[in-house]
Amino acid sequence: MPTHANRPVLILSDHVAMKVRLGEALERFAPVRFSSTEPELLSLMGQPARLIVIHGAPPFADARLPARVRHAAHGTAAPIVVLASSKDPAWAGGDELIASGQVDDIIYIDSERVESLIAAWSLHSDRCRRKVEALRLAHESAPDSLHHFLEELLLNDSADLSVTRWAAGQPAGSRFTLRRTLQKEGVKPSVLVDAARVLNVVARVLVRGRGRLKGRLAALPDVKSARRLLMRTLGVTPREITEKVNDEAGVADVRDRTVKAVGEMLRPEDPGAGK
Repeated sequence: MPTHANRPVLILSDHVAMKVRLGEALERFAPVRFSSTEPELLSLMGQPARLIVIHGAPPFADARLPARVRHAAHGTAAPIVVLASSKDPAWAGGDELIASGQVDDIIYIDSERVESLIAAWSLHSDRCRRKVEALRLAHESAPDSLHHFLEELLLNDSADLSVTRWAAGQPAGSRFTLRRTLQKEGVKPSVLVDAARVLNVVARVLVRGRGRLKGRLAALPDVKSARRLLMRTLGVTPREITEKVNDEAGVADVRDRTVKAVGEMLRPEDPGAGK
């Protein structure tokens, strides 16, 4: 039985440009196998996969296709994600497809950052869901010029999410070089790292709470570092933010509060300040 690291992402697409685009997005994260027909995709599903991606453009603009794939997968744990245009009537009922479990997500190619979200879905287990949530919050919060940096932090982070570790992974391996690069965007590396930490914590709570809104959700560990960070940025503790997501109104409030707070954190500094 292949380990998750060796399991491929299976992609169904009839568009060469999309295959190239997805291949480049995933090459650092997962092996990829492409199929151009539904029977070809189903034949690849004889072996475990980590993710199944359906490019829902013609000839695959068919809302019944994910159900056929899910049935053929015989209960596989691999998420099924559809890439589609928000204007395509075939996927107008996307929320219902997700709620029914036929698909795990629909990524809209005309309004979302496809490459980072697909890369996040290829990650292992529940980590993928947390990273997808964090990335969507990041995209709502941050200026376009900072999306690449936040994606890098969120997709490649570890338990040691720090400026030192981030700088060490850069081509020059220098904090000075990283600081100089971000100075052009008006932010400090430490602020971006803090923003990524906030997004990670909030995304974890939202994912843990999803599907359990009728019951109580155990609070996140109220560790000092998380408590200080959330109090400074969102004005809540880990326990309080957990309590908020026990109903739909609370989820919306947490999302709105996070988008606003992270957006304020990443507001470009006044280049004349401190002179």
